Amino acid sequence: MAFTAGAGRDDTASVGGGVLLAVGLVVAFFGGWSGWTVAGLVVAVAGALWLTVAPRDE
Repeated sequence: MAFTAGAGRDDTASVGGGVLLAVGLVVAFFGGWSGWTVAGLVVAVAGALWLTVAPRDE
């Protein structure tokens, strides 16, 4: 089975960024105004940036 370099890269970027965003928001919501809340918000922002900056082959 042959694989092409970069195949499915758009899907991976979208899924990875979406997962970071979702997990970050869940952790921030259940963090209870602690260090976990800040960590969750940082992860959510990283996910949002990943979704906007992810390479797209159009």
